[in-house]
Amino acid sequence: MRWKKLNRLLITILIIVYIPTIIKATHNRAGEITYVQLSDNYVRAIVTTYTKTSSSSADRDTITISWGDGTFSSAGRTNGNGTEFPNDIKKNIYIAEHQYPGRGTYDLGMVDPNRIDNILNIDPPNSVNIPFYIQSTITLFNTTFQGINHSPILLQAPIDFACLYQTFTHNPSAFDEDGDSLAYELVIPLMDRNLPVPNYLFPNQIKSGLNNNIYLDQFSGTFIWNAPQMAGEYNIAIAIYEFRKGVLIGKIIRDMEILVQESCSMNSPPIITTIQDTCVIAGTYLEIPILINDADVGNKGGFVKVEAAGAPFVIMNNASALFPSGFNKPIINGKFIWQTNCTHIRKEYYNVTIKATDNFFDTTGLSTTQTIRIKIIGPPPIDLKSKIINNQIELNWNKPYACDFDSTHFRGFSVWRKIKSQSLIQDTCNPGLEHSNYQKIAFLINSYLLQNYFYLDTNINPGQLYCYRVQAEFAKISTAGFPYNFVGSLASNESCNYLQIDKPILLNVDVINTDPNLGSLDIKWAKPNPNFYDTIVHQPPYTIKLFYSYPNRSLSEILSYTKTYSSYSNILDTNFTHKNLSTDQFPYQYLVQFISSDGFIAQSDSSESIYLNAKNQNGSVQLSWSNNTSWSNYLFSIFRKEENSVQFDSIGQTNTIQFIDLTAEQQKKYCYYVTSYGSYGFQGIDSILINHSNISCIKVMDDSPPCCPKLSVKGSCDDNNNTELFNTLSWNNPNVDCPIKDVVGYEIYKLNKSNQRELLIKINDPTRLNYIHEYSIIEPLCYEVISIDSSGKQCESPIKICANYCPAYELPNTFTPNGDGHNDIFKPIKNKFIERVEFQVVNQWGELVFRTEDPNLNWNGTNLKGSILSDGVYYYSCKILPYPSTQPLKDLMIKGFIELLKGK
Repeated sequence: MRWKKLNRLLITILIIVYIPTIIKATHNRAGEITYVQLSDNYVRAIVTTYTKTSSSSADRDTITISWGDGTFSSAGRTNGNGTEFPNDIKKNIYIAEHQYPGRGTYDLGMVDPNRIDNILNIDPPNSVNIPFYIQSTITLFNTTFQGINHSPILLQAPIDFACLYQTFTHNPSAFDEDGDSLAYELVIPLMDRNLPVPNYLFPNQIKSGLNNNIYLDQFSGTFIWNAPQMAGEYNIAIAIYEFRKGVLIGKIIRDMEILVQESCSMNSPPIITTIQDTCVIAGTYLEIPILINDADVGNKGGFVKVEAAGAPFVIMNNASALFPSGFNKPIINGKFIWQTNCTHIRKEYYNVTIKATDNFFDTTGLSTTQTIRIKIIGPPPIDLKSKIINNQIELNWNKPYACDFDSTHFRGFSVWRKIKSQSLIQDTCNPGLEHSNYQKIAFLINSYLLQNYFYLDTNINPGQLYCYRVQAEFAKISTAGFPYNFVGSLASNESCNYLQIDKPILLNVDVINTDPNLGSLDIKWAKPNPNFYDTIVHQPPYTIKLFYSYPNRSLSEILSYTKTYSSYSNILDTNFTHKNLSTDQFPYQYLVQFISSDGFIAQSDSSESIYLNAKNQNGSVQLSWSNNTSWSNYLFSIFRKEENSVQFDSIGQTNTIQFIDLTAEQQKKYCYYVTSYGSYGFQGIDSILINHSNISCIKVMDDSPPCCPKLSVKGSCDDNNNTELFNTLSWNNPNVDCPIKDVVGYEIYKLNKSNQRELLIKINDPTRLNYIHEYSIIEPLCYEVISIDSSGKQCESPIKICANYCPAYELPNTFTPNGDGHNDIFKPIKNKFIERVEFQVVNQWGELVFRTEDPNLNWNGTNLKGSILSDGVYYYSCKILPYPSTQPLKDLMIKGFIELLKGK
């Protein structure tokens, strides 16, 4: 493609131009490209680079931007000669604008011929010869309908310091002005468009091992390195993906430098104590305490500097972080404060990054980063009411709404409806009704009358109970007034109404006795409301029928209940006790029919008894129950008694349909039942409806397996002075680190290269947390440690950990095969973890005299025919094929000579 050829040509030209100074021009440390779409096809790009201040010969007052459409343009530095920082760091900002030929997705790029030298994980030791390339991807929208597209901005600088053997954390503190969703990924730095640098190693691949791990949180962007094992300079790249309505619309690749210092390896980072996540309603005054403490008091340094970054500091009505400036005493009490309002409402979290740095190197030192995620949500509409007007249901709620006056993003209300009432547990961190059982029936409603907003639902049927909630809607708006990136508020209270109550209504399906055969339930119902049931049209006599069913059984009429009344006023008996049931086995469902003389049937909605089930879970008792009623149960009380006790006691309440009893004791038997409190939520039947479940009994037993230990293995590679063959296994105690604390012992297994498992030892002491395995077969070994609980259950899915082996192979240069029992066999001086070799010996004329694939060699000085060779010098070549290892041999082919001396 034309753009690709031009791009590579540009790289070539730049490298040629700067070849004379490339040795001195160790230059680029880090950087990224951000952008903003100014109109449909017009874009502004902001290139930010961090370079070496001392590399004056490579300083750029102008750079070239590749726009991804085959064109290039120059961008001048806008911050003068650059902004200089301590530690030989300069920040450069370049800005340019570009007109694209049309909407689409484009890759923006900037190349500079050289990075800094001696980067440990980029083509070592040749990093200075590797081009520095940063890239971002933009999708141009139709701004009339979709709004404009800003890239995320990164508020934390891409240069940071780490200490040898100490945990390092960093967060780019990204903020997207459009409210788009962000995700993060660790990628390989680039040297050209979509072209990774050569011979790249992730930081944990340098001196790899169990104590060298990296992790990037895909949601918050926090990078953790626990812990660097070699001092020097590293580069990583973090891709920040931008999504709108679940569609990828942009990407920034930040190239970042980490300088690992050796001199501070005994230094400890400051400790930050604060909250991690919080979700608050707009209008809340946030005051979050933050404690900074540095344990290295009295050592070099001992003072701490605190910095805060994040979107709340740069948007309107910005927040504040109250800390002393500069370096201060090692214990600092600070706080983050923010008076939130409705302009701050958005779907995504705001990230506030707190960075505490000690002064081990006077101007900087070891840092700790803590990210506080804050979500600002819309307040709920207040006082939703419903009423019947001309066979329609009118809704109204309070005006003004809390965000009527201080939000540019408030767009109106959405109205949601469902059949029958439902209690709703609102998640303040994920507001909105989109994932509830309510259905949206109206959107962006702004109609109001006097002091109330209102909506009229005309699509209703007689006899149905309609229940409503309302939520406010917030969104950005395009230049033509089209909203995008919607986010809903918390939902209002629920309001329910009937168009007509012209049918009977069940009030109770109440278990009064639990038994396999003699169980019973109380059924109670209410007559149709005479204000709506037309007794003139539907005249007496009235016949009442009651029906029931249970799982896998169709409805059956309870014949013993069927009654006929001569008038409406004579209907007094609306209760029935249903007996001889298996109430301990399953729930029972009921409905009532009200039949007039003309055959008109007014039938209630069906309702089911609450069926409680108790089961063991992780040593506790998990209670769950059904909740299928025509009314809404908004609260459940849980009662328990021990096996030999008479009285049930309340142990808790919930508005969900499950409860975990954490106080139950092992090997004891308990019985439980649940009491529900419900309501239909409309006038005429406003009493609290109380019903009981069956009684469910259980003996508490731990039916779950114990937690598996976390194993680590120290092999021969971890101890260069080790001449004996043994691996040291160590693991944690699950009784300390896991919720299930009944481990009584362990089984240690060895797995060979064929993954065959062999039991090494059983340990009956849960506090013994190590084992030394001596072995003689020099091949890689892996291990599993399985915990066993008091009932004999083993933990599931143990993690296999392999010892870290360093292959070694070394040959002598002489031997004396004269049969005296000393040095008669040519064999390796060192032979560790070598699977096979391709060993060949030739004489001085190049004739093959010996070959083998056995790494032990065992050559006795004879040729291929078994004849004894004469004294002299022979030449060998040996290709070495070690077992798979994290530390392979540096030289896989060795060559040399062998002096064969039989002597006398």
